[in-house]
Amino acid sequence: MVFFLLPWSARHSDIHTSSESVGDAGLSFAHLNPIREKLMEKFGVKDGPLAPLWRRYRGAFWEELCFWALPPKVQREIEERSLVPSPLFGLLRAGDLVPKYPLRWETRYEGKSLRSFWRDRLGSLLSQTLVGVTVFDFLTSRDRKALPIPDSAERVVFEYYRKGKRVLSPLPHRAYTLRYILEMGVGKEDLERINFLDYRVEKVLREGNLIRVIMVSEGRYL
Repeated sequence: MVFFLLPWSARHSDIHTSSESVGDAGLSFAHLNPIREKLMEKFGVKDGPLAPLWRRYRGAFWEELCFWALPPKVQREIEERSLVPSPLFGLLRAGDLVPKYPLRWETRYEGKSLRSFWRDRLGSLLSQTLVGVTVFDFLTSRDRKALPIPDSAERVVFEYYRKGKRVLSPLPHRAYTLRYILEMGVGKEDLERINFLDYRVEKVLREGNLIRVIMVSEGRYL
């Protein structure tokens, strides 16, 4: 089993595609709903209108992913196998219907940041969901601090180097990587196949349950 850890976005679109309420939308990981409802009430988050997470989030990763233009099969895979952290909802999938909300990981609730609040509550869920699976980790460092990934999960991470220097804002690169993996059917056994624009895999380093994929570019495009 493979899952994709995808980043939260502080930037949200105003678009809405559904007049349903959050309570009727059938969010993933429904046992978190009582906590979500308390947070929505506390911070005055409106129950709607809603839009799929992949349309609501407008950070660099989601803009470059161009979900709407992907083949339907790839869209379904992302919706079914994605895990996306959220300061309001804890953990979601890319197709979940969500409202626009102003919360950040640093927002304080019950004496701690929402990052710490959710980390304390997601450990058991992730231990059950990710036991013995492979996760392709496209999270930011801020997101990752909110998700306690169990040691039993095999984690694949990507590092990008352009003209010999580490790329410090790699969210667009991560989106291109995810698209390539799903469109070309790449698995953990053949990560060396990944290439997009002028990026190619220089080496794959395996350190216990961590797989680091080093990607290099001459900088002609990004």
